[in-house]
Amino acid sequence: MRCLTLVLLICGFSLVLAVAQQETTTLPTVTNFECPKYPAKAKSMRLQGIVKMQVTTDGHRVVNARVTSGHPMLAPDAAKNVRTWEFAPHSATTFPVTYIYANEGEFKRDPATKCSAKMELPTKVTVSTRFDFP
Repeated sequence: MRCLTLVLLICGFSLVLAVAQQETTTLPTVTNFECPKYPAKAKSMRLQGIVKMQVTTDGHRVVNARVTSGHPMLAPDAAKNVRTWEFAPHSATTFPVTYIYANEGEFKRDPATKCSAKMELPTKVTVSTRFDFP
């Protein structure tokens, strides 16, 4: 009897954990956004880097974008751009977003997003440029 009770408790606890994990992995769908651009000053300095943020939504748009790491020359532009995002209706949530600024040449404009950045929404954005060398 004790064994059966223990097994039922473990199964119930596992089910609760599985449901909790499933709820936290559901990310909102981005429906509108402005195309990000490489910051001009960062480009002139040939600066590359990664900006990581925790983005909080109210169920429709971004209400907070907290930079957790990234170069101070790149972070403000990433945070400003992510605040332009609008979402399909969803429960308010917080999730990580990574912006990558790289010297990989100019990306071709994507016909779906109409951006020359790689938009892997809502978790990753890659903005590239070609640095001019003297």
